[in-house]
Amino acid sequence: MRNGYFRQAGPSFTSHPHHYSYHPSYTFQPNYTPLSQNYAYQTSPYVPNQINQTSVPNLPLSRNQTDQTSFNVPHPGPHQNWIYQPSDTYFFLGDHNASYYIFPYEADPTTEIVIRGRYPYARYFTFNVANIPTHRLVDAIVGRDLIPDPGSTNPFLAGGNWDALNRNYTLKIRFTDPPEGSNLFVPDAGNNVIYAGSLESGAPNRTGFIILRIYVPSIGYDKTGGVDLPFITYEPNSSLPSAAFQPTTQQHQLDFYDFMNLNEVANMNTRNNIEIDFRENVDLTWKRFGPEFLQPEGNTIYTISNLIDRDPNKLLYIRWKAPTFPDTYHNFGISGDEDMQYWSMNFVTPVGMLGLYTISDYQTIIDHEGYVNLVISFGAPRPSSVTSENGYTWIDASQLPLVPLFLIYRNNQISEDFIQYTAADIPPGEIVTPQDMGEYYQSGIYLDPMDFEQI
Repeated sequence: MRNGYFRQAGPSFTSHPHHYSYHPSYTFQPNYTPLSQNYAYQTSPYVPNQINQTSVPNLPLSRNQTDQTSFNVPHPGPHQNWIYQPSDTYFFLGDHNASYYIFPYEADPTTEIVIRGRYPYARYFTFNVANIPTHRLVDAIVGRDLIPDPGSTNPFLAGGNWDALNRNYTLKIRFTDPPEGSNLFVPDAGNNVIYAGSLESGAPNRTGFIILRIYVPSIGYDKTGGVDLPFITYEPNSSLPSAAFQPTTQQHQLDFYDFMNLNEVANMNTRNNIEIDFRENVDLTWKRFGPEFLQPEGNTIYTISNLIDRDPNKLLYIRWKAPTFPDTYHNFGISGDEDMQYWSMNFVTPVGMLGLYTISDYQTIIDHEGYVNLVISFGAPRPSSVTSENGYTWIDASQLPLVPLFLIYRNNQISEDFIQYTAADIPPGEIVTPQDMGEYYQSGIYLDPMDFEQI
């Protein structure tokens, strides 16, 4: 038995008051409120580990202080730029505690894209390589799988030094097939490589997007996690003879219409794959959701609710046991004993999969039994007993756009020991039951505000 796990026959709601205990430094801050107006956010770009001690004073560097040698570092190739994508972009299932950056690419086998960056002070980050014509993911890599440059530390490894100053990584994307017997991703110190030359069908991959996602920057840092965006360049494929390199030309300029076509495909898939349930005043039901495009690597599980009832006279009460997660928001490192690296509940539209609101693990109140008690209002008043002291998390969703809404429960980077308590074994599109997840199942019922006085 793990964490008191049991297989319950149906939704389980306690009949006694909830008591909330927490570390005195923890604060509940909704994602729509700035962390603080007093922080002077600074960023530190990628810098080499080798510091000339004769020319640089031996002074301690803060996490946000730029290394003084970085301004003289030559970078080969023209520096490319990332494009910021808002969290409510089409088909992204946008999490409002994450930042999304896109780089449109066009390349051939003689070219590789080199990304040089620093591990951010954030909960989680990932690189996705996607193909545009087919709207499919080629491969995705999470930060903890990137082997650091020589002399650097990967703070996302279990027990890694979260405060490490030398935290550089290098990622190369080659548009060739991997060496025989190798996977698409081949890790190596200073030479992590994604082989993105072919699609599953065997067709060549030449145009698409590289997507960088950064989740929950630590307190006091900007959206990049205090390290600026990675430096990205086109370079000759270093695995080929130097004579093979030829400058690439943009045969097709990616523009607004590429996004339009991509959105149409995403919307069509959404309409085909999600059964919209228009029944009113029913308990929440959940299905395993398997987004096909631009989503993270396989070790991420989504469940999606039926259409939620926006009755202004009712409250939606969702209760589930909270998976444990690392408290990187308060700059504590990752122990490796956590159930998963990140989880969140997202309000999403059925058409376009626009993310309208997010509440994440670190923003919820967890009661003394380890449960989340989420109370959502679409206009109903807040009962006097629904307080953080009693273990409740209150969400006033009455100001969200008056459109149909689903909830998506997102689990990122699940540990091997915990995967059995998720919907991982449920095929996409199939119903997830309390028997599948036990006390970690998101049990949801609609209640009158007065009902909370008896809970």
